[in-house]
Amino acid sequence: MVSDPVTQLWPEGVPIEVEAANGLPLAFRWQQRRHGVRAVVEQWVIHDDWWREEVWRHYCQVETGDGLLCVLYHDLLAGGWRLERVYD
Repeated sequence: MVSDPVTQLWPEGVPIEVEAANGLPLAFRWQQRRHGVRAVVEQWVIHDDWWREEVWRHYCQVETGDGLLCVLYHDLLAGGWRLERVYD
């Protein structure tokens, strides 16, 4: 029997330090470890403000060198990067 992957989700995101180039993450710091980005799997931008407070984020789903699949986003209004999801 194959088990489904476990997902850790933080809807408001966990603040993280990101090393980036040309707007894309190269590495990030989470749980006191540096995680190098092996690949940006997918990216998208959300810009929404019609029904609540304005949100403008650049999301990146990344694969790390140590095997994590994560969703990070750069808050384009407030600045800073956040970790939103980690797939196990």
